[in-house]
Amino acid sequence: MDLILPFEIGDFAESKTFVEGFRGAWFRSKINDMRVTESGNLEYYLEYIDYTEEANEWVGVFQKNPFNPACQKRKSSAGSQIMLRPRFPKWYRGDQVPDNFSKSELIASVHGTWKVGDSVEWLCEDCYWTAKVVRLISEDVVEVVLFEPPIGEGGPPHPANHKDLRPALDWSIIEGWTVPLSAANGKCWYAARLIHPTDIEESNTDEEEALENLRLTSTHKSSDPSQRGTRSSSKRQLPLSELVELQPPDTIKGTMAEPNRSSNETGAHRYPLRVRKLVKNAQVQQK
Repeated sequence: MDLILPFEIGDFAESKTFVEGFRGAWFRSKINDMRVTESGNLEYYLEYIDYTEEANEWVGVFQKNPFNPACQKRKSSAGSQIMLRPRFPKWYRGDQVPDNFSKSELIASVHGTWKVGDSVEWLCEDCYWTAKVVRLISEDVVEVVLFEPPIGEGGPPHPANHKDLRPALDWSIIEGWTVPLSAANGKCWYAARLIHPTDIEESNTDEEEALENLRLTSTHKSSDPSQRGTRSSSKRQLPLSELVELQPPDTIKGTMAEPNRSSNETGAHRYPLRVRKLVKNAQVQQK
Protein backbone atom coordinates (compact mmCIF):
# COMPACT_ATOMS: atom_id res chain seq x y z
CA MET A 1 0.00 0.00 0.00
CA ASP A 2 1.52 3.29 -1.16
CA LEU A 3 0.48 6.28 0.92
CA ILE A 4 1.76 9.82 1.19
CA LEU A 5 0.93 12.67 3.47
CA PRO A 6 -1.64 14.86 1.69
CA PHE A 7 -0.15 18.23 2.62
CA GLU A 8 1.27 20.87 0.30
CA ILE A 9 2.77 24.28 0.92
CA GLY A 10 -0.13 26.72 1.10
CA ASP A 11 -2.62 24.16 2.40
CA PHE A 12 -4.88 24.81 5.35
CA ALA A 13 -4.81 22.07 7.96
CA GLU A 14 -5.17 21.67 11.68
CA SER A 15 -2.44 20.92 14.17
CA LYS A 16 -2.24 19.76 17.75
CA THR A 17 0.34 20.14 20.50
CA PHE A 18 1.59 18.37 23.61
CA VAL A 19 2.09 21.68 25.43
CA GLU A 20 0.46 21.38 28.84
CA GLY A 21 -2.74 23.39 28.99
CA PHE A 22 -3.59 22.71 25.32
CA ARG A 23 -3.50 18.92 25.13
CA GLY A 24 -6.46 17.60 23.19
CA ALA A 25 -6.97 20.88 21.28
CA TRP A 26 -6.70 21.36 17.53
CA PHE A 27 -5.69 24.63 15.91
CA ARG A 28 -6.47 25.95 12.45
CA SER A 29 -3.15 26.29 10.65
CA LYS A 30 -1.61 27.08 7.30
CA ILE A 31 1.46 25.28 5.96
CA ASN A 32 3.93 27.89 4.75
CA ASP A 33 6.94 25.64 4.20
CA MET A 34 8.29 22.15 4.83
CA ARG A 35 11.68 20.58 5.35
CA VAL A 36 13.49 17.41 6.37
CA THR A 37 15.98 17.98 9.16
CA GLU A 38 19.52 16.57 9.26
CA SER A 39 18.24 13.84 11.57
CA GLY A 40 15.66 12.86 8.96
CA ASN A 41 12.57 14.29 10.68
CA LEU A 42 9.85 15.93 8.59
CA GLU A 43 8.74 19.39 9.77
CA TYR A 44 6.14 21.90 8.60
CA TYR A 45 6.39 25.67 9.07
CA LEU A 46 2.98 26.59 10.47
CA GLU A 47 1.02 29.80 10.70
CA TYR A 48 -1.76 29.78 13.32
CA ILE A 49 -4.86 31.26 11.73
CA ASP A 50 -6.69 32.20 14.93
CA TYR A 51 -3.60 33.13 16.97
CA THR A 52 -2.18 35.99 14.96
CA GLU A 53 0.02 37.10 17.87
CA GLU A 54 1.83 33.76 17.78
CA ALA A 55 4.97 33.58 15.64
CA ASN A 56 5.15 31.01 12.88
CA GLU A 57 7.06 27.92 13.95
CA TRP A 58 8.53 24.65 12.69
CA VAL A 59 6.53 21.68 13.97
CA GLY A 60 7.63 18.06 13.78
CA VAL A 61 5.03 15.99 11.94
CA PHE A 62 5.59 12.95 14.16
CA GLN A 63 6.04 13.38 17.90
CA LYS A 64 5.82 11.36 21.10
CA ASN A 65 3.55 12.49 23.90
CA PRO A 66 5.94 13.46 26.74
CA PHE A 67 3.12 12.93 29.25
CA ASN A 68 2.64 9.30 28.23
CA PRO A 69 5.16 7.12 30.12
CA ALA A 70 4.47 4.15 27.85
CA CYS A 71 5.64 6.09 24.78
CA GLN A 72 8.80 7.34 26.48
CA LYS A 73 9.93 3.82 27.37
CA ARG A 74 10.19 2.92 23.70
CA LYS A 75 13.57 3.73 22.20
CA SER A 76 12.42 3.73 18.57
CA SER A 77 9.96 6.09 16.93
CA ALA A 78 7.17 3.61 17.66
CA GLY A 79 4.45 5.34 19.63
CA SER A 80 4.75 8.60 17.71
CA GLN A 81 1.60 10.49 16.79
CA ILE A 82 0.96 12.57 13.71
CA MET A 83 0.54 16.21 14.71
CA LEU A 84 -1.36 17.41 11.62
CA ARG A 85 -4.44 16.42 9.72
CA PRO A 86 -6.30 17.86 6.71
CA ARG A 87 -8.94 20.54 6.90
CA PHE A 88 -12.12 19.33 8.61
CA PRO A 89 -14.90 18.34 6.15
CA LYS A 90 -18.09 20.35 5.85
CA TRP A 91 -20.83 18.99 8.08
CA TYR A 92 -24.61 19.28 8.24
CA ARG A 93 -27.59 18.20 10.29
CA GLY A 94 -29.37 15.21 8.82
CA ASP A 95 -32.16 17.26 7.21
CA GLN A 96 -29.76 19.93 5.94
CA VAL A 97 -27.57 17.77 3.69
CA PRO A 98 -27.59 19.30 0.17
CA ASP A 99 -28.97 17.23 -2.68
CA ASN A 100 -25.93 17.93 -4.85
CA PHE A 101 -22.32 18.68 -4.01
CA SER A 102 -18.91 18.39 -5.60
CA LYS A 103 -18.01 14.89 -6.75
CA SER A 104 -14.71 15.18 -4.86
CA GLU A 105 -16.24 16.50 -1.65
CA LEU A 106 -16.64 14.44 1.51
CA ILE A 107 -19.23 15.69 4.01
CA ALA A 108 -20.42 14.60 7.44
CA SER A 109 -24.03 14.34 8.55
CA VAL A 110 -25.06 14.53 12.23
CA HIS A 111 -27.99 12.48 13.48
CA GLY A 112 -30.52 14.71 15.22
CA THR A 113 -29.60 16.80 18.26
CA TRP A 114 -26.70 16.26 20.64
CA LYS A 115 -27.29 13.73 23.39
CA VAL A 116 -25.43 12.40 26.41
CA GLY A 117 -22.47 10.30 25.31
CA ASP A 118 -21.91 12.01 21.95
CA SER A 119 -18.29 12.55 20.95
CA VAL A 120 -17.95 16.19 19.96
CA GLU A 121 -15.54 19.01 19.20
CA TRP A 122 -15.98 22.05 21.42
CA LEU A 123 -14.92 25.46 20.10
CA CYS A 124 -13.39 27.41 22.98
CA GLU A 125 -10.52 29.92 23.06
CA ASP A 126 -10.30 29.79 19.26
CA CYS A 127 -9.45 26.10 19.06
CA TYR A 128 -11.36 22.83 19.10
CA TRP A 129 -11.18 20.61 22.18
CA THR A 130 -11.77 16.87 22.26
CA ALA A 131 -14.81 16.36 24.47
CA LYS A 132 -17.81 14.25 25.36
CA VAL A 133 -21.37 15.36 26.16
CA VAL A 134 -22.23 14.35 29.74
CA ARG A 135 -25.40 16.34 30.48
CA LEU A 136 -28.17 18.26 28.72
CA ILE A 137 -28.61 21.63 30.43
CA SER A 138 -31.18 23.27 28.14
CA GLU A 139 -32.42 23.24 24.59
CA ASP A 140 -29.30 25.04 23.39
CA VAL A 141 -26.69 24.17 26.01
CA VAL A 142 -25.01 20.92 27.05
CA GLU A 143 -22.26 20.04 29.48
CA VAL A 144 -19.04 18.53 28.15
CA VAL A 145 -15.90 17.06 29.69
CA LEU A 146 -12.43 17.04 28.15
CA PHE A 147 -10.48 13.81 27.90
CA GLU A 148 -8.20 13.00 30.79
CA PRO A 149 -4.39 13.27 30.52
CA PRO A 150 -2.27 12.32 28.70
CA ILE A 151 -4.74 12.68 25.79
CA GLY A 152 -6.48 15.84 27.01
CA GLU A 153 -6.53 18.28 29.90
CA GLY A 154 -9.34 16.71 31.94
CA GLY A 155 -10.87 18.89 34.63
CA PRO A 156 -14.47 19.69 35.60
CA PRO A 157 -17.41 19.78 33.14
CA HIS A 158 -17.92 22.88 30.98
CA PRO A 159 -21.17 24.36 29.62
CA ALA A 160 -21.11 24.42 25.82
CA ASN A 161 -23.55 26.06 23.44
CA HIS A 162 -24.80 23.90 20.57
CA LYS A 163 -23.44 26.43 18.05
CA ASP A 164 -19.92 25.78 19.39
CA LEU A 165 -20.10 22.01 18.87
CA ARG A 166 -19.39 19.88 15.85
CA PRO A 167 -19.17 16.11 15.37
CA ALA A 168 -16.03 14.21 16.28
CA LEU A 169 -14.02 12.90 13.35
CA ASP A 170 -10.71 11.07 13.50
CA TRP A 171 -8.08 11.09 10.77
CA SER A 172 -5.19 8.72 10.16
CA ILE A 173 -2.79 8.06 7.29
CA ILE A 174 -4.14 4.54 6.86
CA GLU A 175 -7.92 5.02 7.13
CA GLY A 176 -8.41 8.71 6.44
CA TRP A 177 -11.50 10.25 8.04
CA THR A 178 -13.50 8.01 10.38
CA VAL A 179 -16.25 8.52 12.94
CA PRO A 180 -15.36 7.43 16.50
CA LEU A 181 -17.86 5.56 18.62
CA SER A 182 -19.96 7.48 21.10
CA ALA A 183 -21.03 5.68 24.25
CA ALA A 184 -23.14 6.04 27.39
CA ASN A 185 -25.04 3.74 29.76
CA GLY A 186 -23.56 0.62 28.20
CA LYS A 187 -24.66 1.54 24.66
CA CYS A 188 -22.55 2.57 21.66
CA TRP A 189 -23.46 4.47 18.50
CA TYR A 190 -22.08 6.78 15.82
CA ALA A 191 -23.09 10.41 16.27
CA ALA A 192 -22.36 11.18 12.61
CA ARG A 193 -21.91 9.51 9.26
CA LEU A 194 -19.68 10.29 6.29
CA ILE A 195 -21.26 10.87 2.89
CA HIS A 196 -19.26 10.77 -0.31
CA PRO A 197 -20.10 10.34 -4.01
CA THR A 198 -18.77 7.24 -5.77
CA ASP A 199 -18.96 5.24 -8.97
CA ILE A 200 -19.23 8.09 -11.45
CA GLU A 201 -18.78 6.74 -14.96
CA GLU A 202 -16.56 8.73 -17.27
CA SER A 203 -18.57 10.16 -20.12
CA ASN A 204 -19.00 13.18 -22.32
CA THR A 205 -22.32 14.10 -20.78
CA ASP A 206 -22.94 17.60 -19.54
CA GLU A 207 -23.01 18.55 -15.86
CA GLU A 208 -26.70 17.81 -15.39
CA GLU A 209 -26.35 14.27 -16.75
CA ALA A 210 -23.26 13.72 -14.60
CA LEU A 211 -25.20 14.73 -11.49
CA GLU A 212 -27.91 12.21 -12.35
CA ASN A 213 -25.29 9.45 -12.38
CA LEU A 214 -23.95 10.49 -8.98
CA ARG A 215 -24.66 7.87 -6.34
CA LEU A 216 -24.23 8.83 -2.69
CA THR A 217 -23.02 6.29 -0.19
CA SER A 218 -22.95 6.69 3.59
CA THR A 219 -20.29 5.18 5.87
CA HIS A 220 -18.43 5.72 9.10
CA LYS A 221 -15.13 5.97 7.22
CA SER A 222 -14.03 7.45 3.90
CA SER A 223 -13.45 4.87 1.17
CA ASP A 224 -12.22 7.20 -1.57
CA PRO A 225 -8.41 7.60 -1.42
CA SER A 226 -8.74 11.27 -2.36
CA GLN A 227 -10.92 11.77 0.71
CA ARG A 228 -8.60 9.75 2.91
CA GLY A 229 -5.89 12.28 2.20
CA THR A 230 -3.68 9.66 0.52
CA ARG A 231 -2.20 9.33 -2.92
CA SER A 232 0.08 6.90 -4.71
CA SER A 233 3.71 7.79 -5.11
CA SER A 234 6.99 6.15 -6.05
CA LYS A 235 9.25 8.57 -4.19
CA ARG A 236 10.38 9.14 -0.59
CA GLN A 237 9.69 6.25 1.80
CA LEU A 238 8.67 6.71 5.44
CA PRO A 239 10.02 4.23 8.03
CA LEU A 240 7.47 1.60 9.03
CA SER A 241 7.89 2.33 12.74
CA GLU A 242 6.67 5.92 12.34
CA LEU A 243 3.22 4.69 11.35
CA VAL A 244 2.59 2.82 14.59
CA GLU A 245 0.08 4.49 16.91
CA LEU A 246 -0.40 7.52 14.66
CA GLN A 247 -4.08 7.63 15.58
CA PRO A 248 -4.95 8.16 19.27
CA PRO A 249 -7.75 5.91 20.61
CA ASP A 250 -11.14 7.42 19.75
CA THR A 251 -10.06 11.01 20.31
CA ILE A 252 -12.16 13.79 18.88
CA LYS A 253 -10.89 16.37 16.50
CA GLY A 254 -12.19 19.17 14.28
CA THR A 255 -11.44 22.38 12.46
CA MET A 256 -13.20 25.37 11.05
CA ALA A 257 -13.91 25.49 7.33
CA GLU A 258 -11.40 27.32 5.16
CA PRO A 259 -11.90 28.65 1.64
CA ASN A 260 -10.92 26.16 -1.05
CA ARG A 261 -7.43 26.78 -2.35
CA SER A 262 -5.86 24.56 -4.97
CA SER A 263 -2.16 24.00 -5.45
CA ASN A 264 -2.36 25.78 -8.78
CA GLU A 265 -3.68 28.89 -7.06
CA THR A 266 -0.92 28.91 -4.50
CA GLY A 267 1.90 27.82 -6.78
CA ALA A 268 2.59 25.12 -4.22
CA HIS A 269 5.04 22.31 -4.89
CA ARG A 270 4.28 18.74 -3.83
CA TYR A 271 6.83 17.05 -1.61
CA PRO A 272 5.78 13.37 -1.68
CA LEU A 273 6.36 11.54 1.58
CA ARG A 274 5.60 7.90 0.90
CA VAL A 275 5.06 5.05 3.24
CA ARG A 276 4.90 1.48 2.00
CA LYS A 277 3.10 -0.50 4.64
CA LEU A 278 0.40 -3.09 5.18
CA VAL A 279 -2.19 -2.37 7.84
CA LYS A 280 -1.72 -5.85 9.19
CA ASN A 281 1.97 -5.23 9.88
CA ALA A 282 1.17 -2.01 11.75
CA GLN A 283 -1.36 -3.80 13.93
CA VAL A 284 1.14 -6.54 14.72
CA GLN A 285 3.83 -4.07 15.75
CA GLN A 286 1.37 -2.10 17.92
CA LYS A 287 0.84 -5.26 19.94
